Amino acid sequence: MSFFGMLSKLFNSEEYRKNPVPQNLTPEQFAAISIGAINAEQTEYFCDSLPTGSDVGEIKDNLSSYYDISDRTSALETLEWLYTSGHRVCFDAIKGIVSGRDTQINAVGLDMGDAETEYRIREYCSNLQGAIDELIEEKFLKQQADLSRCSILAWDMGRLVLVTRCCFDAGYITEEEAWRYILNARQASKEQYTSWHDFASGYVTGRAMWSGSNLSLTGIISITQGLLQDEESPWKQCLF
Repeated sequence: MSFFGMLSKLFNSEEYRKNPVPQNLTPEQFAAISIGAINAEQTEYFCDSLPTGSDVGEIKDNLSSYYDISDRTSALETLEWLYTSGHRVCFDAIKGIVSGRDTQINAVGLDMGDAETEYRIREYCSNLQGAIDELIEEKFLKQQADLSRCSILAWDMGRLVLVTRCCFDAGYITEEEAWRYILNARQASKEQYTSWHDFASGYVTGRAMWSGSNLSLTGIISITQGLLQDEESPWKQCLF
């Protein structure tokens, strides 16, 4: 199953799956793992440990198919990309024009002469425009103009935690390296957001840019709202 899974997985059959072997995480480690809680729920991975609890062969297949990760070198390259730039570079280029604040794309840091980049930028603009009403209806945005002040760092950091855990399970990185990336994801998130709701808004907006408004986005929103509201959710067990 892919990271973005079958639709049945988006509407969880087993919520907040816990590792049956106690991990003795520190509060900081648990909060850091929880940066990836949306992804963990989506894939039914353990919510409270570095190991995911999933089949290693399946993990390796998914890393290869969806992130082009097949060894240590490609693992580290992808983890660095998620940590240092990710999709937020594209979002920052288009958020002004989609919000209505700007009249043209901010191409700083993008190669707009590249056909693939230009295609992706057009796609992401269309996806965001198509998802605006749903983001407002579900209270992740108050109004379209708010996009100009948004950050989708959460979309990159949530995936950074997920991919890091998978790379650890696959044997591509060490436990020390894994915790460094995961703790860095939490620190970056704390510097950008003030609450789990703010983080969730950034994540869902990033997902909307990536996928547009569809049943998959609806499933992600359902998972996110559960994490924000359910008393048993990891987000209710730790401070942001």
